[in-house]
Formats: sequence, C-alpha cells, structure tokens
Amino acid sequence: MSNVDAVNELLTAINFDRFAEIEARHNPDVVFWSFRGPTLHNSVAVGDWHREFLRDYADCNYTQLEYIEQGDTVAVRATIEAKGFDWRPFTQRVVDVLRFEDGGVAERRLYATTPDLELDKPATAAMTNATGFRGGSDSVTRAAVDGFYTALLAGDRQTAAMFLSEKAALVDGVYGIAVGPDKVLDALAQVPRPLFGSWRVTNTLAGPKDALVELAIDANRPRAADWVRIVDGKIAVIEGYWMLREIGIESFATRRARHARQVILPK
Repeated sequence: MSNVDAVNELLTAINFDRFAEIEARHNPDVVFWSFRGPTLHNSVAVGDWHREFLRDYADCNYTQLEYIEQGDTVAVRATIEAKGFDWRPFTQRVVDVLRFEDGGVAERRLYATTPDLELDKPATAAMTNATGFRGGSDSVTRAAVDGFYTALLAGDRQTAAMFLSEKAALVDGVYGIAVGPDKVLDALAQVPRPLFGSWRVTNTLAGPKDALVELAIDANRPRAADWVRIVDGKIAVIEGYWMLREIGIESFATRRARHARQVILPK
C-alpha cells in the first residue's frame, strides 16, 4: 500500500495551517530532523515546530511535487512558496524524507537549499532535459547513483566522471551551480572533508529516473541529501539539499521579527 496519499494529506495540512492534524499525522514518538533544527522527539514538539515555521513562512504552499517511494519510506521533492518576515514572497526548494509505521510518520528528515535559488541558462537546459525524460528503470537508476557515489567518496574522480552525462549539472545553493562533468566534480570537491570521520551514504531511494541519496558524517546526524536525475543511464542533474543549521547556515531572514500588517487609510 502506497504512503504517497498520506504524504499529500500531511502537506495539505501544512499548507492550510491545520496544526492539530499535523501533530496527529506524526506518531507520538516520532523523530524529526529539519534544516532549521533542533532535532525533535515527539509529535507535540513537531506540532509546535510547525506553528513557528508557518509563522515565518506565511501563506506556505508546497508546489512542484515529485516523489520516490521505496518500502515504508517516501521522499518528496518540492518547492515551497511563502512570504517572509517582511511579507515579500520567496521560494525555497526542499526534500522531505518520511518513514511510516502503523499509518503515521515515525521518522522525518527535512532538507533545504537556500531561498530564491536561480538557475543560469546551461543549468536550466540540463534541468529541462532531465525532467522531460520519460524512460528509465529503478535498477538503472540505482546502478548509476551507487557507482557514482562509491567512486566519489573514494576519491576516484575518473570513475565518477564516467557516470555523468556530457552536460551534467550540479544545482546547490551552498556550493554553487556547475555544468559539465569536470566542473561538477570540482564543485563537489569544495565540500569540506571532516577532520575526524568521513562522508558516507546513509540511505538511497531509487525510482525510474530519479534517486534520493542521503549523506552524513555521523549517521545519527543527517547532513545532506542529493536529488539525482538520470537520463539514459547517466546522471544529468544533482540537486544538493542540506540541513542548513547543521552546517552553520541560518535559514536566512526567517528569524527576524515579522512586520505587522497595517492598513493605510486615506487622509
């Protein structure tokens, strides 16, 4: 039985500020990691978190939804449209990973990129090509992402490049936008390596033409997630998402006091 409907019902509750329903759709002992932090360990705390979130992200609306479902886990890639502390509209791309138990959310990890991320023409062309692709299979997708990340994390640049298409693009609000295998690998090489420990893949979900790859240094502290788009067995686009607070980036202006709306009357 698919859990995509349950995900859509949760997102609808978020869009319409239905806090009691948001809380009820999470299991009492849910664990929730979000790009804003902190880590939450019960459904009441998750409900309170969304009250603050939807205050900062006024008129929140999840759009451009894409899903990967595998077993009891659903990953949804979305664009949030909202209004910030000064009521100006903004967009922010997010990836929400939800694991279900007994019909409720048991674990949830919400990654994001920086707000109002704009693509240049080459990156837009790569994204258009990838989203328009209509072929693919789960096994081909998994083989491509497994091969690429195994080589990437081992420092084998030559092998990693073999899994990238000629016009592959990296879209990352933190470490930049790059097009072409060499530039993509150069940009990924800018991600800091830890003094202790090492980057590792903690979870992979593969669909017919998209995959979610979660990465961390400490498996108990989710850190990054890539939404990977495959075209003809090659990686065409890597979208980088982060636990922004975990890497020391404040979620932009949402922590400022919201300006009160005022009615300006004619004199």
